[in-house]
Amino acid sequence: MNSTVPSKNNIKFLSGFLYLLLGLVLCDQVTKYLAQKMFLVSSSAFQIHDFIASSKPIFHVGSDSGLNFSLTYVRNKGAAWGLLGNLPESIRPYFFYVATAVAMIFILYVFFKTAKKNFLTGLGLTLIFSGAVGNYIDRVWLHYVIDWIHVQWKIFSWQYDFPVFNIADSCVTGGVLILIMETFFASKNSDKLPG
Repeated sequence: MNSTVPSKNNIKFLSGFLYLLLGLVLCDQVTKYLAQKMFLVSSSAFQIHDFIASSKPIFHVGSDSGLNFSLTYVRNKGAAWGLLGNLPESIRPYFFYVATAVAMIFILYVFFKTAKKNFLTGLGLTLIFSGAVGNYIDRVWLHYVIDWIHVQWKIFSWQYDFPVFNIADSCVTGGVLILIMETFFASKNSDKLPG
């Protein structure tokens, strides 16, 4: 049998990750579109920069203290937590185009090298890649990333207002956590092997 022809199992395996990628990117883009429409002053393409800077509570757990979830429309011009968002406009978008494209190429390279050997690695990399694609689309079309999920908590004396994020950010975080757990358990299992 010719080893260069992909097997049906490999095609199904890669198709599953492709469908997951497309579903997550679509979900991210639809929710960003809906969040933007909710806060825009006008639906006119010419007034896209005019929006209401407010927050709409989704739900709250607890009484005076507890956990709050809100819809808050934020235009993030930087990376996570607005990092590098103050770069000059002549540099900032192009820096993020190149940095994100390089990161996505690297993720694809690692995915095709390792995904067939380990499902969890493939899943983690697919989540990270999905998040990168979702935010990259925003950067190319809007020159900023739409963030809309706002979480705050107050538990006893511990109060924290988490930076506003989106589904793409959640995908990246989830993917990184999966890779960390997979690496941790792999190292634990290798320690148990007789040397």
